Amino acid sequence: MRYNTFRGDTVSEDCLIVSDPAVCGGKPVIRGTRVPVQYILELWDRGYSVERIHEQYPTVPEKLIKKVVELLNENRAIKILR
Repeated sequence: MRYNTFRGDTVSEDCLIVSDPAVCGGKPVIRGTRVPVQYILELWDRGYSVERIHEQYPTVPEKLIKKVVELLNENRAIKILR
């Protein structure tokens, strides 16, 4: 997973996850939202579908949720802490 710092600069389209100390205490969030990536991954781990996650977090487009899930499947080094 790639973490980039966003401080109001233009973010390229390939930047999916951003971290800004002024947003959610610096937790990695989905670009363009205040939704921490951790929340998306926790719901996916509980068996929620992309559509159901989108219902919970309508500010996150389904397309971005799918990309986060793809990253999770590609990178098994990501752990969901409970």
